[in-house]
Amino acid sequence: RKVSLSIAGQVNKAILFWDDGSESNAYVVGNKNDQTNVSFTGDAKFAPGWSAGYDITLRVRDALSDDVNQDDDDGSGDPFQLWQSHFWIESENLGKVSVGRASRVSDTAPENDLSEAGVAGYAGVQDVGGGFAFRRADGVLLGLGWGDVYNHFNGDTANIIRYDTPELAGFVASASWGEDDIWDVGLKYEGEGAGFKLGASIAYTEVSDTDGEFADVAQSTVVGSVAILHEASGLNALISAGSREFDESVVDADGAVRTPEDARFIYGKIGWIAKLTALGPTAFYGEYGRFKDFVSVQGDAALPVDLSVGGAATRIAGNTAEVWGAGVVQHIEAAEMQIYLGYRNHSVDFDLVDGGGAAVAGQGVENFHTVILGSKIAF
Repeated sequence: RKVSLSIAGQVNKAILFWDDGSESNAYVVGNKNDQTNVSFTGDAKFAPGWSAGYDITLRVRDALSDDVNQDDDDGSGDPFQLWQSHFWIESENLGKVSVGRASRVSDTAPENDLSEAGVAGYAGVQDVGGGFAFRRADGVLLGLGWGDVYNHFNGDTANIIRYDTPELAGFVASASWGEDDIWDVGLKYEGEGAGFKLGASIAYTEVSDTDGEFADVAQSTVVGSVAILHEASGLNALISAGSREFDESVVDADGAVRTPEDARFIYGKIGWIAKLTALGPTAFYGEYGRFKDFVSVQGDAALPVDLSVGGAATRIAGNTAEVWGAGVVQHIEAAEMQIYLGYRNHSVDFDLVDGGGAAVAGQGVENFHTVILGSKIAF
């Protein structure tokens, strides 16, 4: 065999405890934060300074933590997701070109994290509990859920052509284009010095393919993150933020044509990586996120009516969702294993208006609580 083959992956399963203010339960789920997967990769050198390779990665959709809800503990969709399927050619001096289903440049741009605790909680807040519907204060379930008001604008994978420059002083610049029509550009940095590690990314994305899997409305997005770790003490912090602008209008719930408000978020996390046992590091963290105007134009006319007092609202003009949480991850290095526990408190407020644009009082949505307890083991 001239081209190498490596098989790697992980199994990540958890118990998700949840309480929506009226009902509580516990499900066995696949943790979407870093889900179960298997990958087949390889490469070969074919000239001095030149190599080529491939990556095929399958993710397992096993009752994922962002897919289950009050009425469904199994999730939906296909049992497997083709995450990567591409080849690449790389020159030490000219950079790397990838073709196929591969990570867009904006993939992981909001996810720099040096806390060693991302498996329990990270910027992708929607990945744990995002499938659950809102519970109104009087106990009624609504046709809108927590995944509708959270999004950290991660680019994920797509059928693209991607180019990455060679690393220069820790920096790598990248561009990708594909589907019909999505393009990204970005810059990533990784470095260390004076006892610190630093990771940072920024990416810009435009999506005009509104018939595909990535967007219903043409949009442009800026997203990025910065993470820092003090190696001696284990203290670490990160901040992730993004803004999405919508480039076309749609029909609102009241029948008028409107352009959605700019959606934006900010997420922060502080942590401490302690050496408390010979098993491996113990990572503690606390987190907070604020997500603004992820629902400002919607097609379901029943939603504003169901949310308002006396059914007086005709549309949702905006919303603010907040989340805070804390947790711990114990690494067991000899088994390439992580055991984790994470808690989150979710809350949301909606800006409701009547036909004349005047503010309307809302009935309120119950806070949502989640606890995730599980383990990831890699191979």
